[in-house]
This record gives sequence, structure tokens and C-alpha cells, in this order.
Amino acid sequence: MTSTDWALSAPWIWVPHYLEEDNQPGRYFLFRKTFQWPGTARNDHDCLVHVSADSRYRLFVNGRSVSFGPCKSHPGKWYYETVDIRPYLVAGANVVSARVLRYSSIVAGSSSIVSSPLPGFMLSSAREDLPISSDVSWKCWEQKSVQVIPHAGWNFLLGPPFMANNERVEEDPALRGWHDAGYDDSAWESAVVQSNAVKMMPIVSHWQLSPRPIPPLPEIPCRFDGVAKSSGAIAAEDWEALLSAGQPVVVPAGESVTVDLSVDSLMTAFINLAFSGGSGARLTVLYAECYEKDLGVDTAPFPMPRTKANRADVSGRLYGPRDYYTVTAGQGTHSFEPFWFRCFRYVQIKITTTDQPLTLSRISLRETSYPLEIKTKIQAGDELTKIWDISLHTLKNCRHETFEDCPFYEQNQFASDSRLQMLFGYQLSPDDCLARKTMEEFHASRTADGLIIAQYPTGLPLKQIPQFSLYFILMVHDHMRYFGDPTLVRRYLGTVDSILDHFSQRLDRRGLVGQFAPNTWPFIDWVKEWLVPGQIFQSCMPPAYHPRSAGAATINSLLYAMALLHAADLCTFAARPDTAAEYRARAAALRAAVNQHCLGRRDGLYTDGPGVEEYSQHTQIFAILSETITGPDAASLMRRCVEDTALPQCSYAMKFYVFRAAEKAGVYADVFHRLLAPWRAMMAENLTTWAEDDVNARSDCHGWSACPVNELVTQVFGVTPVTPGVKGVRVRIEPRRELVAQAEGWLWTPAGEVRVNWERDGPVEVEARAQVTVEVVAGGRTAVVELVPGTVFRV
Repeated sequence: MTSTDWALSAPWIWVPHYLEEDNQPGRYFLFRKTFQWPGTARNDHDCLVHVSADSRYRLFVNGRSVSFGPCKSHPGKWYYETVDIRPYLVAGANVVSARVLRYSSIVAGSSSIVSSPLPGFMLSSAREDLPISSDVSWKCWEQKSVQVIPHAGWNFLLGPPFMANNERVEEDPALRGWHDAGYDDSAWESAVVQSNAVKMMPIVSHWQLSPRPIPPLPEIPCRFDGVAKSSGAIAAEDWEALLSAGQPVVVPAGESVTVDLSVDSLMTAFINLAFSGGSGARLTVLYAECYEKDLGVDTAPFPMPRTKANRADVSGRLYGPRDYYTVTAGQGTHSFEPFWFRCFRYVQIKITTTDQPLTLSRISLRETSYPLEIKTKIQAGDELTKIWDISLHTLKNCRHETFEDCPFYEQNQFASDSRLQMLFGYQLSPDDCLARKTMEEFHASRTADGLIIAQYPTGLPLKQIPQFSLYFILMVHDHMRYFGDPTLVRRYLGTVDSILDHFSQRLDRRGLVGQFAPNTWPFIDWVKEWLVPGQIFQSCMPPAYHPRSAGAATINSLLYAMALLHAADLCTFAARPDTAAEYRARAAALRAAVNQHCLGRRDGLYTDGPGVEEYSQHTQIFAILSETITGPDAASLMRRCVEDTALPQCSYAMKFYVFRAAEKAGVYADVFHRLLAPWRAMMAENLTTWAEDDVNARSDCHGWSACPVNELVTQVFGVTPVTPGVKGVRVRIEPRRELVAQAEGWLWTPAGEVRVNWERDGPVEVEARAQVTVEVVAGGRTAVVELVPGTVFRV
């Protein structure tokens, strides 16, 4: 079998008599194939298999998990994993099995996992002497004992049910050991081939297979760090002994006990509980980011205002999604592990027994996230180093098979969030695999109106956010600066052009960006002054945008102008000077329109819309970033919009652009420590990851809030690429010593790793692990130096 025809030789299979309309909203299916393996030395070579499913699978060989996938994708590129199963084979009888979660293509399921119109499972053996490719010889079974909790069972106090992956389990004793070779599957059905082919019709498969573009996510064993509180017949020290020493806990018959377990820092992990006995016992597992104010209710049919404070204070109440497990008769031992990983800092386990005691023998975790190898390591005093560490931990928990806005509530990949997370990653590691995958996904999402889909990949047709398309242009620009890949830039210029054309069509008679399509959400930021009670899709934008007011928000024109400038840089890099000049001219026209229509009467501030005396920090910031105002006027405006706290303020994510405006206006050192105040406030409340914003007491872990990574690397240590790309790149090192008395760090750059160090009143020291050209600026002096490993340059 050649490398090009294996996909045709392994048909997709499924269970017979399946009806998609029965899916509410997801169901689990089991597949298995037994076979003999000689176990001789001549067979000690790789045994590669390719595997995929629609929607998700976990693959086992002789009961051992060997792959989890397929990697999140979109309909135009369906990923498969390639796994060497040789280490898991034994001489004699073997079994390869898979558990598949199918999300309905009809009923709303997960917002971030895509399903095609057909369900399916596919496995292809790369060896002819290992005939285990998926076909009708495989056995299959629907695992009806596990139910994906339907939307009707969701606790809407938490907000929308984006992930749809919590489970209600009443284990089927007949399935015990189903992924073992000796299991009796005679009652199972034979699989059927799944295909949309029609005789003589040129119909292609729903699944356009492509190899997984990122490494598999590790699952690293770990455990809970402690017991926050407990109630009932089991003492806290007994729970501690279970966690630390594996000493079983026995819950007596007729009892109800609760234990709240904690980890030192919020994490994403698979959870596994092992127990025995206890027929009829019920377990409820609740996952929470923190304790919060008790609302007096456990669930509600609508969101309720929530209050969070000290995240280490365990005196409040835990709110979060739940899994449910019921112990059935006929099993001596049991285990419960949800299919998908969970996000938590606290986990509450409630056990209610009936007439039999239940013995809990293990509670274990396997932490999982994208395996980014962090090359940049810094020390910059206690406060800044702690801010750095929390920022890295935030990014880690929001980085899996896609970049995620938050791991707890949504796990959605948004263009605005991802732009920042990708950029911060470039300052930590040379690994841009996930970033390339992300750009390709947004590029593939382009719609007929020229925009990309704001949230992609997506399993649901969700509200479009038009302005998020502009962040795609910034994404490509960031990658150009750090990696200088002309092929990548040219590939995406068509999408850049179509996005900018869409915004050009949105210009009104004043030359400003006016109204977007009526079914969109023109989101800018979470700002309390911009919230409209009960109308979320009328919120999060300046009130001036609404037709009953100015009918245009100034910031949309400024965002568009800024994106045009970045697009012009991309076109210059890709040798398209005429288009670059056109984009700069369009940006100049926008700036002129803003200066004509949007300068207010309030001491030089720009209004949030033409003809209204409404103002915000956002509009001033993007006036600077779009070069609508420059020079001393920009510096004055920047200081004003930082000092004037009466202005609606930028949230944590938008603070990145506040920092950029301060840098561009030349006042960065003046405002740096003041702008760090939100992160100091979060540390004072004992967060271990950065929160979404300070408006809603919602997500405690949001990747877009990790902008201190950028500030420490590019401003405090001052390490930035001067010219795009890797070949012939020059790195500028311009530390801001006035911000911190002493600091030291090894920092990854496109040209190689460099060490930057300074002590109080001492010189700046720079060295490199490999030969690299650097431009060092310190103490008013600039030096261009060719660093050689083992030498230290001092300024």
C-alpha cells in the first residue's frame, strides 16, 4: 500500500440503524477489532495506524489509551493521527478499540468541535500483515449508559452551554472490560461502511483527510494538592491520606459525604475516580474556578450576577458544571473518567450511598495542554516575576488543540484572543505550529462577504463579530515580524484584501465606518458603561454606534485604519508596492475623516462617534495607534486618557493596546507601573491565572489577559526583531532599566537565544548561545554587535 492510497483502502464505518435526529446533543459509540499477533522478533518494527473519527475518539490497544483525537479541525480539512501501536501489542490475542463521541449535526452540541453530516470512525493499518483496518469485521455498540447532558439539563446560572460535554453515567455492567482482548462481544453488532457515494456520481467524501499538524497533547499524571473542606462521615485527614498515600476511603452505607479538593493553580486535566462496592451509590462531581458569594440557589434558568473576591478563601460557594455517576449492581470495581478534560481549581465530590458502603481507592489527574517548549526565562524582581509566571500559566491553560478564549466556559478560538496568544507565544518559543494551524483555520473560514468567521473552528453557526476579522491581519503581520515567511504572507494576502474590501464597503457618506450587517455583534470590549441590561448583542460597543445615536463608532474607523497600515507592511514585504501605497492612502483618508468629524469639545479628546459628546479610553488609544494623532499631541492625549479615570476604561485584553499606544506616543516609562494596576489587583485576590475582565465575575482564566508577557520581553528587557524573519535578522535589545533595578533573562528571538542582564548601577550585559547580530541600545548609546557564544558584551 502506497502512502497516497491508504485513505481509500480503509473505509469509514459506523453502527447500523443510526438516526442522526436521535442525537441529544451527543452520543457515545464503542468499536473493537480482535486479532492475533505472533510476537516474533521479525515483527519488531513500527506498526503504524492512521485513525480518525467524526466527531472525537479515544483509541485503545489492549486496554491502554494510545491516541486522542482527531485534532480539532474544520470541514475542509479533517485531521487524522498516526500512531505506532507496536509497543502495546502482545503475543497472541490482541484488541484495538475506540470510544467515539458523536456530536449531532442537527442538534446544537459543542461550539468548538465540528461534525460533518455523516458520523464515522476510520482506522487504517499501514502494514499488510496487520489486517485491522476498519471494515465490516469490526464490532460496534452504542454506549447508552453514558448521556451527554442535554441543554435542558444545563445550569443556565453559568451562562450559555457552549461545550456540551458534561455526562450523566449509569454504568452498564455488561460493558466492563470492553476494551480487553478476552471480552465477549458476541452480542455486539457488525459495523457498516459509512459513505455518501452514489453510483456514477462524482461525489467526494465528507472527510478530506490531512495529517495532524501539531504534536499530540501530553497527559501528565498528577494529583490534587489538598482538601479545602469536607462534610459528613469522612474526616478531612482521611481524604488527605487518599490523595497523598492512596489510602482508600470507605463511605458507610446510608451516608452522604462531600469533599472539596483543590489544586494550587487552576489547571486543565482529565479526572479519574476508582472505587468498589456501593451498589446504588450516586456521585456528583462539580468543577469550579473558585469559591464565590452564595446566591442562595444552586441552579437557575438564567444567568445571575455573581461576586468573586479572594480566590483562596473557601468560605463561599462553588458554582460550576457537574458530572453524575451512579454505581450499578453487578460490578466489583468501577471507574469514572469523563471523555473530555475539565478545567478547575476546586473540585467538589458528593457521594450518597444506599444500603452498601462504597470504597474510593483513587482520585487521579492527568494534566493536558499544548506542549510548547518555553525558551524564554526571566527574573525581574519579585512582583514582575510573579506576574510573568501567572501569565505563562494562563497561556498554558488556554492552549490545547486550538487557542482558547477560556478553558472553563467555552474553549472557543476567537480571532482577537488568538492574535494576542500567538504573539505572546512567539516571545517564548520557536514553535509556531499551533499559530500556523490557527491562521490556516481562520483563512479557511472566509465567507461570501469577505470576512473571516470570528470564532473558528465552530460546530455551531454563532454570531459574527465583524471587527475581529481585522485582527487576522495583525496575526499575519506578527508572524511576518518574527518568522519572515514570504510564502505564508502571500498565501493570506487574498484574505487580507477581502477583509479590507468589506470594511471599505461599510464606509458612510462621512467617510467613516458605519453600520455592519444587522445580524452581527459589533463587539469592541467588555466595558460596564457599554452594557445594555438584557441585550447582550447591543452591549460591548460605544453607544454612539447605534442608529438612534451617531450611527457610527469612531473606533471602528480607527481599527480599520490601523489594519490598513499593517496590511501595507505585509504588501511591501510581499513585493506588492502599489497595493501597499493604496492601503496607506485609504488609511490617510480615514484619519482625515475622523479628524474632521470626531474631534470633541472636551480638551482635544476624540469622541466615540461623530456629533456626540461621548468619550472612551478606547477611542483615544486607537487614534494614536492608527496615527490619526502623532507627535507631542499624541503624548499629551496618551497621558490624559491614562489619568482621566472618568473615561470608560479598556479591559484587560485591550490594555495590550493601551501599552502599545503608550509605546508609540513615547510615554511608556511614565505610565508602565500605573498600567500594571489590574494585574496587581488580581494577584491581591490570589488568582493563579488572569481573569477575563473586571466587569463580569466570569472566567478566571483568559489568554487575552496575559499581555505582561509582551511587556516584559519587548519593553522591560527590550528584545524585539528589527527586520522581519529569521534569515539575516537583526535583534534590537533596548532595555528600560528605569522600570526595574535589576533583571536577568534568557530570551528566545528569531535569531537565537540571547541573555540580557543588568544589576543596579551596573552595565547591561548581553550574550548569545549562537552567533547572532544584535543592536544594543542603553545609556543613550547604540552598538551593533556580532555576538559569539561564550563572549559577553557590556554597554
